[in-house]
Parts: sequence; structure tokens; C-alpha cells
Amino acid sequence: MHAEMENPTVFVCRDHAVDPLLDEIADNLRSANVEVIRGPHSTPGSVLEYEPATFNALFGRAHVAMFSSRSRCSRAVLEASGQLRGIVNPTIGTETIDIAAANELGILIGHGAVRENYESMAEATVMLVLALMYQLHSVENILKGVKVKPPPGAEGALARMIKGSTVGIIGFGKIGQAVAKRLNAFGARVLANSRSLTAGTQGEGATAVSLETLLRESDVVIVAVAINSTSRKLIDKTAISLMKAGAYIVNIARGDAVDEIALIDALQSGRIGGAALDTFEVEPLPQSSPLRKMSNVILTPHMIGHSREVYEALVPAAMENIWRLLAGELPLYLRNPEGIEAFRQRVSRLKQAVEMR
Repeated sequence: MHAEMENPTVFVCRDHAVDPLLDEIADNLRSANVEVIRGPHSTPGSVLEYEPATFNALFGRAHVAMFSSRSRCSRAVLEASGQLRGIVNPTIGTETIDIAAANELGILIGHGAVRENYESMAEATVMLVLALMYQLHSVENILKGVKVKPPPGAEGALARMIKGSTVGIIGFGKIGQAVAKRLNAFGARVLANSRSLTAGTQGEGATAVSLETLLRESDVVIVAVAINSTSRKLIDKTAISLMKAGAYIVNIARGDAVDEIALIDALQSGRIGGAALDTFEVEPLPQSSPLRKMSNVILTPHMIGHSREVYEALVPAAMENIWRLLAGELPLYLRNPEGIEAFRQRVSRLKQAVEMR
């Protein structure tokens, strides 16, 4: 354990999707004599918004606060957290945290960007690409007698090889780079689009191109962006209209990255050949969603990359992030390095305030 602070307090949210993980972290903290404050329960299908009347009780004494992808950490929450040194999300997503406000206030964010997380997601993503290109569902249905077996020959063949195909990756962080590395081994041509890349450059197994070029040239479009004001509904009706007829979409980012209505229209019309979706605008996916009835769609409940190895790595990473922040140190997995200087100033002020008491 890092240098201990006196009487540390940590807020740990509740999240129906990962409560066992959060409960284990809370138990570990209590075992180390850390006071733990738990938040209200979340509801499937929505993001938990904290009521201002509860801010002081939940966050007023917290030195570190843990949120999830289904609990909102707003500017108002951060401003009400006068003792806060940092935020920890046990998983990799941080789209529910107001990062700009955290930077301004000097609050660092640690998250679960463990190697196992992005490597598992990369493996799962390639699996989804293969399942689409080799028409796994259709081949299963031929065996079951639901679909007629086509005659042998190129015209009737359902499968297409990744080798020689063009795969575009939108968002080129650790997951996108790990996917590109694996696709290179298949002999794919890999294109990438990201704010961090300059069109025309090559690196990490992909050629950087504009979003329009990626959409026009890709046989498969993989959505792996972080969610922010510019990436919400990035794949909308206009973007889909630029894609090759019969191309595939794989969304492993967040449901907000794809306009679901536009996607459904394109799937129903045959404008695109199919989709593999691990995440949706509303989770869990409503039973009434037309996506559930489509034969050209692979649906998984936002857990396709959640391997045993990921879960074994997340709790130790979260604990290490918490201990470091409590000690005034940088978290092991830092989401907002741009906030480091303001963080150091904030920790210094907090320490001085304690010493003056």
C-alpha cells in the first residue's frame, strides 16, 4: 500500500451491470480500514443521475469517488466534492464523467485500461468480423434447415475472406490498435480514422485516412470511438450512405456512437450487408427493437470482450488507482494526463488545509 492518509473515505457507486465487481472493491477497502460510502442503486436502461440534495452525504467527505458507465459524474457533483483528489472507474469507459470539469478542478481520473481489457476486446472484435464475413448465422441456418444450401461455386458462396478486404477502424486508441495488429495477421488492408491521426500517415498497422475515405473504401467498418460531443451518432444516415453497398458495421464502442434508427433502416433495405453490435442506445436492448428480428445482425449484451482474464485484472487495477490517488500520486491507468498540474496544485491545497486544522 502507498503512504496512507488519515481517515480516508471513498465513495463507491452501485451499478446493476457490475455490482459484484463494485462490492468486491468496497469490501477490500473496508478491510483496509477505509470508510466506504455507497451510492443508490441504478436502473437498467438508464444512467443514474444523483440528486443535488444527496451530494453532501455522498460526496462531501470523499477523498476518492468511484463511478461507472451507468452513473453520472457531473460538474455539479465534482464541485460539491470538496475533499476529492480523484475519480476511479473500474472499467475502461469514462463517458459519464465530465472530464473537462475534472481537468479544470484538478481531479484526476483512473480507469480500468488494463492490457487484458483491450486485448480481449480486440480478439472479440476480430471474432465478430469473421462471423459477419463468413456468414456464421446463415451457415448455421442451412444446417438447421431454415435456409437452403446454395449450389457450389463462387456465385452462391456466402463467405468472404478477410485477406484482401479493407477494414476501417474509427477510433484508434488501444483497442483499435490491437484490432489492427490482429487484422494485419489475416492480410487485411486496415484504414484508421481518429482525431489523434493525420491523414496519410502509417503506424500501428493501419493507414490514417479521413472519415469519408474510410467509409467509402471499407468492406467492414469497426466503431471503436470514445464517446464525446463530436462522436455521438457519428455513424448516422449520411455516414451510412457513404459506405459500400453490402458492407458491414461492427460497434464495440457505445450505442450512442451509432444512430440506431438509421442503422435499422439500412439493414432492412439491404443498403448494408449486416452488423455486429455489442452495445446499444438503450441497454439492455428493448424486446421491441427490430434488431432482435433481423437475420443479418449479431447481437451481444455489452459483454463480448468480458473475459475471465479481464475480471481478474480489474479489481487489482482499481485498488491500485485508489491507493495512489489517496496518496496524492498519479493513478496507474490515467485517463486525463492533461489535468496533472492542476491535480498537484489541488492536492497541495488540500494537504495545507488539513495541516492548518
